[in-house]
Amino acid sequence: MLARRYLRARSDERLVSLIGWSSSIGMAIGVMALIVVLSVMYGFDKELKERILGFSAHIDLQGGGTSTAEWHSWLPVIRAEPQVRMVAPYVSGQVLITMGPVSAGAILKGVVPEHEEELRRHIVRGRFLGDAPFELVLGKDLARKLGARVGDAVRLLTPVGGVSPAGMRPRMRLFHLVGIFDSGFYEYDIGLALTSLDSAQRLERLGDRVTGVEVRLHDRDRAATVAARLRAHLPDAWVESWMERHRSFFKALRTERITMGVILSLIVLVAVFNMVMSLVMVVMQRRKEVAVLRTIGAGRGMVMRIFFLMGTTLCGLGTAIGAVLGTLLAWRLEGLLAWLERVLGVTFISGDVYYIDHLPSAIDPTSIALVVLSSLLLGMAATLYPAWRAAAIPPADVLRYE
Repeated sequence: MLARRYLRARSDERLVSLIGWSSSIGMAIGVMALIVVLSVMYGFDKELKERILGFSAHIDLQGGGTSTAEWHSWLPVIRAEPQVRMVAPYVSGQVLITMGPVSAGAILKGVVPEHEEELRRHIVRGRFLGDAPFELVLGKDLARKLGARVGDAVRLLTPVGGVSPAGMRPRMRLFHLVGIFDSGFYEYDIGLALTSLDSAQRLERLGDRVTGVEVRLHDRDRAATVAARLRAHLPDAWVESWMERHRSFFKALRTERITMGVILSLIVLVAVFNMVMSLVMVVMQRRKEVAVLRTIGAGRGMVMRIFFLMGTTLCGLGTAIGAVLGTLLAWRLEGLLAWLERVLGVTFISGDVYYIDHLPSAIDPTSIALVVLSSLLLGMAATLYPAWRAAAIPPADVLRYE
């Protein structure tokens, strides 16, 4: 009750009260900013994992060269792993795609169509690959660059061709464009072309050889463990999990997330510092009241509890408001930015710069709990100093000349 009374300003204490409440508002802003930024970084990380792993394997096995004929002997070992959900060979190589006067380089990937349900879901025009030979599916940005539409015939050139008196001659083949996909990941949409495994083998003249074998698991987070076991059983194969393939990329994302968290934590620290200063000023202005309390029997512990409760109230209120506003803003951020883009006619997130064309935001309860808990603990710890200063006021010295 006394703590609540001290929080209400008298006419001569409005500046001190304003500083105290502004520190609470500052803490709310800091907590809100932390939650929003961490939610965006978490959503960005989650979205990129979904986009990348939608078009690449959880585990990739390759031979010693550009292609291997030993892949048949790998299949029983791979399928013996209980975590394996799908295993399929693939062919991958660089090609030049031409459509009239326009040309573009791309990665041509030959897949087994019936095993690629994940890829099939991203088709936005036309259809996915069927049983007919030399069918092609392009990323939407690659198709736009070429000016190609579903039903067009496009020409593919591969650098691995025959030898003529003039040197190496590229191999060329017409493909029928049957579909266009939108992965939402710019790197794939601008640089990936899909065809059937048989068509890619015939284009590259590989016979039964393949580039490698893709493995998908029931739990992608177990990829490193499964890859380690496959290395032990298949010493002649080069085995790589998705964590190893994209280690640098996701490590950079984690580093950026931590850095942004540390920078925005400074807002909370400044708010806590302001709160400490305002409480110290309250202690100095309430010296007479504290001395009277001590005189009528209040102990140091009671005085400390009064001012500790004041600081905890300011800190808790700011943290609670910031947590609620931050969670609501993170929840609606994607729709809010999309609305602003439509109203202002600008693009905040460009796919060719940020890999994806929108700002994902996903609420991570663990991050929110850590932000709230650390803010409360920091504020409560900072409150101890002014509370100790209040309890240390000597009543005799204060009341001697009253």
